[in-house]
Amino acid sequence: MCVARIVILFAFASLMSVPLIAQQNASPSQAFPGTFDLEFPEGDTLRNITEPVFLGKATFLQRLEERNGVQAPATATPSALRAPLGLVLCGGSARAYAHIGVLKALEKAGIYPDFIVASSMGAIVGMLYAAGYSPDDIQMLIHAIPLESYFDIVIPTNGGLINTEIFRATFRKLVGKLDLSETAIPIIVTAEDLKSRQQIWIAEGPFDRVMTSAFAMPAIFEPQPFGEFGLIDAGATIIAPVEPALQISDHLIISTAFYDRTMNFSSPITVLNRAVDIGKTRAGMEEIGKSHAFVIRNDVENLSYMQFSDPDIIISKGEQSAQAALEKLNPNLRSQFENSPLPGFFEHRSLIHNSLVRTIQQLQSGEMPSASFMIRGLPILKLFEPFSRAPGETGTEPRIGASLVFSISKFRAVVSYFAALNPEPGKEWAVETGIRANPLGSLNVWLTTRLWGEYGSTYILDHKPEYWEFAGLVKNTAVLKNKKIGFQLGGDMLLKTAGTIATWQTLGLVEASSTKQFSKAGPFLQPWYSVEAGGFVENTSGAQIASGIQSTLMGGINSTWVSPKARAFAKVSLNGQEFAESKFDGFRSAAPRGSALSDLITNAEIAVAPQDMYLDMAEALLFRNFELAPFFDTRWSNASGEYFHMSDWAAGLSFSFEARAFGLAPATISLYASYAGSKVFTLQIRAGVLLSEQ
Repeated sequence: MCVARIVILFAFASLMSVPLIAQQNASPSQAFPGTFDLEFPEGDTLRNITEPVFLGKATFLQRLEERNGVQAPATATPSALRAPLGLVLCGGSARAYAHIGVLKALEKAGIYPDFIVASSMGAIVGMLYAAGYSPDDIQMLIHAIPLESYFDIVIPTNGGLINTEIFRATFRKLVGKLDLSETAIPIIVTAEDLKSRQQIWIAEGPFDRVMTSAFAMPAIFEPQPFGEFGLIDAGATIIAPVEPALQISDHLIISTAFYDRTMNFSSPITVLNRAVDIGKTRAGMEEIGKSHAFVIRNDVENLSYMQFSDPDIIISKGEQSAQAALEKLNPNLRSQFENSPLPGFFEHRSLIHNSLVRTIQQLQSGEMPSASFMIRGLPILKLFEPFSRAPGETGTEPRIGASLVFSISKFRAVVSYFAALNPEPGKEWAVETGIRANPLGSLNVWLTTRLWGEYGSTYILDHKPEYWEFAGLVKNTAVLKNKKIGFQLGGDMLLKTAGTIATWQTLGLVEASSTKQFSKAGPFLQPWYSVEAGGFVENTSGAQIASGIQSTLMGGINSTWVSPKARAFAKVSLNGQEFAESKFDGFRSAAPRGSALSDLITNAEIAVAPQDMYLDMAEALLFRNFELAPFFDTRWSNASGEYFHMSDWAAGLSFSFEARAFGLAPATISLYASYAGSKVFTLQIRAGVLLSEQ
């Protein structure tokens, strides 16, 4: 009986306790409502972080409604109108070039989006497509104009290492003063605001400013002022901008450009890159997963984010990935995405294409885009001398220092101080002022003044001026179909500070060369050439004035693996006076140069160049365009009282490569070793490549 009583009492106590436990666990909010609203009331800056700001929302929705109305059948009722088709282009740095291939495949399948949402590098592709450029035109543009060359590396006093003003000016020249709300296809570009920490959805604003805001990678690019905001790349927080698209429509195509390669985490830079990638990729996957969209997973996940120099490879992967994804859909599902463009779409695209071709030719000819006012400090660091230097060209000496640059419209002025890293006597430091102006068409003028000197006993504080240098260069180039023709006239004068002339030289040349051709197929063999010829006057050998003719002929055949190249440089005095031979003549030996009445330098090499080979280090440096070339050079010359003969030869091996950091304009470095007939062994590093297509 005692046991029975205990069991009954325990069961009764258990039953009595259930409601209490259930009440405690089922709805804790009824017991404690939370204090979030008390701690973060409406209007609090931190509470607002979760709310995106949609700039141009009303205009965007109106454009989309008009667009959808035009495409719907005349008899359709409002409820029968289909949901607009949205295309989401994810970020991914160079991997985002895959979106160009995706657009090609979609158009072949008869699929044209009603609107686009894009971020980061995906926004560059998306904005150009929205503006009316065809996928082929976008591919042609990135081939013809190395856009990274319009970036200025600056002293980071404005939140970043790279200023994009010249890049913005270039895009104003390409698309005009276009507002994002005026594009052929409505588009939303995402960015992040540093001030409010809110995400900004941009559907209106200056086209060029929106574009630079979209890819303003934090700390690398300067944040972009945009009204009351200071914008950076939205890829810092999320790589797939799906949320804005879902608020517009649930009928979506998403093109990804994720990164999922095997990584070595021994480098702190690699660890940092992965740490940043974790959050934004995780958030992107969550957004894509809840979208129920047609997803195109581009096969670029093992490529470096800096691989901007291989657009064709990435574009091809994007096209193949999109075709494979479309083939997975049954005909009924695939037909749901078929969508015709608006009337007049292709006519507008044709006008855009013709304008693009003209603008590319102008930029390739050297025409400067008209820039807004900019003043910035720039670092100076040049480690190696180039292979060639013509009168009037400055900035070729290895040096370290800083500049203050001022630019507006087509005028650029600079004031610099630098120390020479491999100084000549009397040229250990220099103070330089220079201007570049583009007054008309592709005519460019450079003027430079330098005060050279040596350091005294106290080194930094004690400067002893030795020489004044005055240099000028006038250059004009025109691109006509597959050829580039032009002229240049340059000269420089070196005066001792006492006022006596040390040396001077002038050179005028007419130039012609083949231009790099863009071809979607990419021919196996691509011949190229360049030729220049003109006259010179100088007093580089003593006080005598030599005058004569000078010319260079260069050519070769580029192929997938092996590329033969040849060059001939000739300089002949016609008045019987000698000139000083130069270390920039292309003869790859450190053999001493003297004075001559005539020079002929020949260069021949067979370069082994695996086009698809690259190497990246710690996700910060990318090396590509490797060339290994055995070479044979000859020097033919004669001085006063001599006959023309082969005075020297050099045989050796050259190795060159292209290096770039964070997708910036690449630096090309050449290392060569040679042995000369004059019994001189040479091991040198130079900037650039001696035999290269212009």
